[in-house]
Amino acid sequence: MNLLNHELISIMYAFLGGVIPAIVWLLFWNKEKKDNPEPKRAIILTFLGGMIAVFASLILEKICYSINPDTIFHGVFFQAILTWFKNIATQSNNPLNKILLVIIFAPIIEEILKFITAYILVLRGKDDRDPIDPMIYMITTALGFAAIENMLFLIDPISHGDLITSVLTGNIRFIGAMLLHTVSSATIGIFISFNFFDTWLEKAFWTIVGVISAILIHAFFNFFMVVNSDYFVVLEVIWIVVIIILLAFEKIKRVRLEKI
Repeated sequence: MNLLNHELISIMYAFLGGVIPAIVWLLFWNKEKKDNPEPKRAIILTFLGGMIAVFASLILEKICYSINPDTIFHGVFFQAILTWFKNIATQSNNPLNKILLVIIFAPIIEEILKFITAYILVLRGKDDRDPIDPMIYMITTALGFAAIENMLFLIDPISHGDLITSVLTGNIRFIGAMLLHTVSSATIGIFISFNFFDTWLEKAFWTIVGVISAILIHAFFNFFMVVNSDYFVVLEVIWIVVIIILLAFEKIKRVRLEKI
């Protein structure tokens, strides 16, 4: 019983450690739309949707991790790519399957799942009213996703009573993972928002471009974190992108006026 209570308390603390930073970021980004704010129901729905999407991504990523790379990379071109990844795995002292998962599969799975979640829950409905809305909803979904992801990272050090590691891990992921998921999902939102009043075909095209861009940003971040472990350089780049996104917010707020 004591062991069960210990595990439950660890999960509770990890949950709070993952969710509270996400809510802080959520409040920050939602301040960008003070006039005519999003319905609280839609915000809560997309945040919870992002949290649930984590578990779907874990299942898919586990499947990808177990696949033999040689069954995927066929032909001279793809074999050359696989050789390159094998060199990266050797240099970074990591298993090849982990490198492929972190740099290729995880970015693809997570960015597509976050978009699909936001699209199903709100982006195709009446709550998607203004050009800025897709950015708000994509960011909210990303923060819900990052909250549970952070919780899963914190469970182990907390359960072992390693408070210092928990605090450090929480701080690093508060800054890094939250920013990464926010930036990548916001990138999709930017492409949707700037083409909010375009035809369905044009919006579909630019949405695909946005998803591909988000995947590349995510892969870039993971690559430098795993291969070079140059955390602060990557973090500086991510912060620069955050500033660009904030500027994009201001530009998108004027999209409706420019289209009238």
